[in-house]
Amino acid sequence: MDQIADDVDLNSILANAPGNPVIWNRFLTELARQLNCDSSAMLVTDLLEKDKTHFLFSSHIPLEYQEQYQSTLNRLDVFNHFISKVPHQIFCNQTLVDIYNEERNSDFMPPCDQNYRFGVSIPCNHNHSLSLVVNRKKAFNDEELQQVTLALQSIISALDAAVHAEQRHKINSQIFHFIDGHFDGYIIVDRELNILFYDPVYISIISQLDCVHISENRFGMKAPAIEQRLLSLIENNQQASSIHNQCHSCQITLIPISTLKNLYQWECYKDGFIITFTHDKEKNPAIARLTEIYHLSRCEAVCALHFMKNPSIPDIATNTFRSQETVRNHIKHTMQKMDVHSQAELMKKLITLAAL
Repeated sequence: MDQIADDVDLNSILANAPGNPVIWNRFLTELARQLNCDSSAMLVTDLLEKDKTHFLFSSHIPLEYQEQYQSTLNRLDVFNHFISKVPHQIFCNQTLVDIYNEERNSDFMPPCDQNYRFGVSIPCNHNHSLSLVVNRKKAFNDEELQQVTLALQSIISALDAAVHAEQRHKINSQIFHFIDGHFDGYIIVDRELNILFYDPVYISIISQLDCVHISENRFGMKAPAIEQRLLSLIENNQQASSIHNQCHSCQITLIPISTLKNLYQWECYKDGFIITFTHDKEKNPAIARLTEIYHLSRCEAVCALHFMKNPSIPDIATNTFRSQETVRNHIKHTMQKMDVHSQAELMKKLITLAAL
């Protein structure tokens, strides 16, 4: 394996890859070059249904081959499905005699007659993994087998971190399209509220919320009525539905994964639901100004800010978990305290106040 002195550090490339397909492709190109291989690829592997395995990123693999792989060859790729079930371990089909023979005797066709392959997988969840595979036409000698194995072992940790950062980036970048403002954290659940994915940082924040109960791998609400409402929204597959908890300090937004775009086909969670959490969302400078300058009650100030963003009484009632009549009274009292005589004047004054 001929390497040159100015080899780019693969771990550094991986650190910058999440959210940038150009850098992912650069990583694969540089990996294949440093390992003296002809091509490389990252595959999202369905551990239950082989025909759903597909390319995520690739280098020097023709598009025609990728299409053929995803239509027929994926179900025949014994080597890829073998490594996918043994995560974080380096394998070469050249040294796996039984696997290699089975692969040769099947109808599987590697890209451009590149029969010799190294691979390692990173688990995504219990049904999916991500495989990193490098291929070449000529066999590896004993020294190359050792060199490639060590090289791949040196990037496993960075690859694992980059894969999960890629998932978080694709989700995080789109959550803001569904919620208003910031969020403290999120989890991904199935229809029975079993947790499919969580970020350790987020889960530590979510676990501290008074209204939430997390036991092993299941999410729940301490208030049965709120949990039942959440399950009802999931059953109806409602998009970007908010639940303002009874403690009035935590807003929960439900987002079906199916509504997100450009996730690079992360089938891992496609039938799941994102639940975002925002604790003390209504504590902001505008609330303080309304209560201090105009002597609004906290509830009036909350409704006033919702009015500024969307003057629909039914929507404000839904988003603040109040009745429409209560919202109307709050808006009426707000107009009196702020000395305005129309909703247009109220809107203008609120916008000016919020901009301070």
